[in-house]
Amino acid sequence: SLLAVIGGADKTIDFAVYGMRNQEHILEALLAAQSRGVEIRGVVDRDSEGMNYYTSTDAWVLALDQVRDDSESERDTSSAEDRVYQDRCPRPEGRNGPLQCSVYEFWDSWILAEHASLENFTSGEEGGASNRLMHNKFFIVDSEIVWTGSANISDTGTGGYNTNVVAVASSPELAHIYEQEFNQMWSGKYHNEKAISERTTVVLGADSVTAYFSPQDDALLTVVVAAIAQAKDTINASVFFLTDKRVTAELIAAHRRGVNVRIIIDATAAQNGYSKHEVLRLAGLPVKVEIWGGKMHMKSVSIDHEQVIIGSMNWTGAGSRTNDENTLLIQSERLALQHDEFFEQLWDSIGAEWQAFGKNPLPESMDSPDACKDTIDNDFNGLADDNDPGCSGGGKDLAPTTQRIVPKDLVVGLPEGYQLQPSVSPPSGNGRSGC
Repeated sequence: SLLAVIGGADKTIDFAVYGMRNQEHILEALLAAQSRGVEIRGVVDRDSEGMNYYTSTDAWVLALDQVRDDSESERDTSSAEDRVYQDRCPRPEGRNGPLQCSVYEFWDSWILAEHASLENFTSGEEGGASNRLMHNKFFIVDSEIVWTGSANISDTGTGGYNTNVVAVASSPELAHIYEQEFNQMWSGKYHNEKAISERTTVVLGADSVTAYFSPQDDALLTVVVAAIAQAKDTINASVFFLTDKRVTAELIAAHRRGVNVRIIIDATAAQNGYSKHEVLRLAGLPVKVEIWGGKMHMKSVSIDHEQVIIGSMNWTGAGSRTNDENTLLIQSERLALQHDEFFEQLWDSIGAEWQAFGKNPLPESMDSPDACKDTIDNDFNGLADDNDPGCSGGGKDLAPTTQRIVPKDLVVGLPEGYQLQPSVSPPSGNGRSGC
């Protein structure tokens, strides 16, 4: 789909992508467009040292000439000293990072949860000075066509190994909204420097689309949390990282009021110290962890078979409040059906054993057999395939969190040291029928 969009360009191509790896045919298509007179501009991510995660990014920048990045904005926040964190609740064993002490409403009980990363840090998802990512993945062609979604321009992203979702829209109105966002970054304004974006719902035939951008729109709260709070029947979510406490609380509330909620997350993300999937499982929600070689890299959800949310934003604090991201809220029974049909295929491909509380397949192990023969370092430990201990039976679940149910009558008020995560709309009823 991206090659078709690039190949049809007559005047302009503007793109904002996290980075590039391999995918020479896409670069060749861009160079061919450039040679026929199409003006090409781009923005990519770089950290404070000028580095990009994807190995082909520098070559693309040299070949395309007009490509800028957010490295200058990173230099303002990357030199913070290590922080000292005070433990307000029991710390998960072997975890040294910033400690989250969260409590969720669960009928006549509390769910108490403690989360922390392996290492103490001053950058990352959940605290300290952050390497704020330019994490978008979108192209705008001829001020008319928008290509966007969760796929990075890489051998595992657009190359088709990871699970992703992309939307292509032909709409000058939507393209104009994306151009405004692109031009802010092109002019050197990234992250929290950007102005609040124009809020316009674009009608496309029987469908409608509204675009949101991070961090200025807090898309996790204004789109994802709000949509979950209004769900009446069904929620099907496919998410790479799910660490946000607000989303977690709202998913639990939806389950308590009888909404059929199902969630798939990535195996690597399940090892993250702030992942909330075990909290959701403890609350009775069906959550499966994928067992494929490639990543569950989607950031999407369908609501009540009539609404779809997709984009580049993981369901994390960084995705909503510090990174540059884009999110689409799509009102469309037709596209919700497409999403749900694909979700069913993904759900059915994962055995029921990977839904049980505490059951987390290792991302580089025989739990995910394809991961041991794909030449990819799936767990980011510097080892791949036979060189990784997980592929020879030596890996272990990092058990990154602790969570438990405590009856409210055992504590007076909120448990000391924990922060309550309220939902937007309190669940109705007192029964436990959803459990």
